[in-house]
Amino acid sequence: MSRERFCRPPGAADTAALLRSATDPSARGWTPGEVAAEAARCLASLTCTWCEVCQLMCPDLCVTRDPDSGQIRIDLDHCKGCGLCAHFCPKGAIQMETEPADPC
Repeated sequence: MSRERFCRPPGAADTAALLRSATDPSARGWTPGEVAAEAARCLASLTCTWCEVCQLMCPDLCVTRDPDSGQIRIDLDHCKGCGLCAHFCPKGAIQMETEPADPC
């Protein structure tokens, strides 16, 4: 069975309509298992889609969008490491890492 894919970049035409239809199994004739599999496929990409949730969640305003490339940047000099950006990232594209202890 051929299926439309619902993962679209931000601003793609009819994204809202596609998302609504993706959450209603009867709209596509899919079983709940097929809907869950499609959702897992879309959400497991681990690729940033520039949704800016991380930017909205950062209490220290360390997450910004690079004006030239459009990519998300994290200012590690001012980040306190609270992890809110990583926790709320819908794609899991941000990973928190422990820094090694300073040998001094």
